Amino acid sequence: MLNLIVAARLVLFTGLTAAAAGVALHDKERVAFIGNEFFERDQDRGYIETQLTTRFPQKDLTFRNLGYSGDTVWADARSLCAGWDNFGPPEQGFGRLKGLVHEIRPTLIFVAYGMNESFDGPKGVDHFVQGLERMLEMLSSESGGARVVLVSPIRHEDLGPPLPDPAEHNKNIQLYIDAMRHVAEKRGCVLIDLYDALADGTKANRSVPLTSDGIHLTPYGYWRAAQVLEQTLGYAPRVWQVNLNAATGKFDAEGTTIDHVEAKSDRVSFRATDSVLPVAPAPENAPKAALDGQQGLVPGARRILAVAGLAPGSYVLKSGTQTIASGTAQQWANGIQLSSGPAFGQEEKLRRTVIAKEFDFFNYWRPQNDTYIFGYRKHEQGRNAVEIPRFEPLVRAKEAEITKLRVPLSQTYNLTLQARP
Repeated sequence: MLNLIVAARLVLFTGLTAAAAGVALHDKERVAFIGNEFFERDQDRGYIETQLTTRFPQKDLTFRNLGYSGDTVWADARSLCAGWDNFGPPEQGFGRLKGLVHEIRPTLIFVAYGMNESFDGPKGVDHFVQGLERMLEMLSSESGGARVVLVSPIRHEDLGPPLPDPAEHNKNIQLYIDAMRHVAEKRGCVLIDLYDALADGTKANRSVPLTSDGIHLTPYGYWRAAQVLEQTLGYAPRVWQVNLNAATGKFDAEGTTIDHVEAKSDRVSFRATDSVLPVAPAPENAPKAALDGQQGLVPGARRILAVAGLAPGSYVLKSGTQTIASGTAQQWANGIQLSSGPAFGQEEKLRRTVIAKEFDFFNYWRPQNDTYIFGYRKHEQGRNAVEIPRFEPLVRAKEAEITKLRVPLSQTYNLTLQARP
C-alpha cells in the first residue's frame, strides 16, 4: 500500500511541470501574490518577484504582494484591531482582501495557503477546503477571471533537537496538499508542490537549512524557492555559455549575443548582450558552492566562459575595472563558471528596487497603525488617511526603474595574460 501511495505521488509530481508549462506570463500581466507569511516575508527578500521579472525582460509585468503573516484561507489575520487584544471577525479581513483584489484586478494570482491550517490536523481538512473554495470563487469574481496558481506549503524541515520532530506534522501537511491538489483538478488550476520540489530540507539531504525554525524560510530558502518556482512553472533553465578560440577567433554562444570579438594568443575581448539577467547572487547564509557560483548546485544557474587556444600562463577576466574570475590557460580552455560581474550587479540593483517598491506598496495597502487610520480609533489619526494614496506615485516611479533594470545591458569582457609559467 505504501509503495502505491509513493508511486501515485511521483506520478502526480512528474506531471506537474507539463501542467504548469501552460502558465506563461503575458505582456501587460498583473500578478498578485496572495497567502500567508510565505509571500509576505519575501517582500524583504525580493527573490520570487525578481526571478519572474527578469525571466521576461521585454514584457510589461507588474506585481502586487498581498501576503499576510498568520493568515488562513478564511482571512483570519487580515481584520482590524477592535480594541486592545480583540480583532474584528474574519469576514472583515476577507472583505478587505476582496476590495484590494477588485482594485488591483490581477490577471494571474499565486495563492499560498495551507501551512497555518495544517496545524489543525486531519480534522481541519474539510474546513480548509471550504475556505479555499470560497477564496478562489472570490478571487475569480473580483479579478474578472484571473488565472490561478496554487502554491503548496513547504516541508516542515527537520532541524533536530531542541526543536520538535516534524514527522507527524509533515504527514498533516501532505493531507492539506492533497486537498489542494483535488481543488486544483476540480477548478482547472495549476498546483506547485513545494513540499517535493524544494527538497533540500530533508534531513538526509540538508547542507544548509532552508528555514530558521522548520517552517519559515531564510533568505537562502527564498533564493532557492524562487528558482524552484521558475522551474516548476515549466521554464527552461537559464544557460549562459560562451565558447571562444583565441587562436582562430571563432566563437559560439548560448543565452547571449557576442560581437566586437578580438582574439590573440595572450588576450581576448568581446561584447556580450544577454537574453536575460542571471539568477540573483546567493545570500550570505548560502552554501559555499552557491556563493562561489559552482555549476550544478542550482539548475539553471550555469554561466560558463570557455576560451581555448591561449598561450600558457595565468589569465584574469575583467569587465571595466571589475575583476570577475581568474585561471590558467588550461582552466579557461575547460571553462570557468562566472559568479560575479556587471550583470550580477544589475540583477542585485533590480532586486533591491523590487524590495523598495514592495515597501511603498505595503504602506499603501497596509499602513502602520491602520487601526488608527481606518479602525475604531480613526477619530484620533484618521486625518492621516489622505496620505495613503501618495504612496501610489512612489510605487509607479520604482516600477519605471524596474522596467529599465530588467533589460540586460551590453557588457565588454577582457581576458588578459597576467603571468607566464
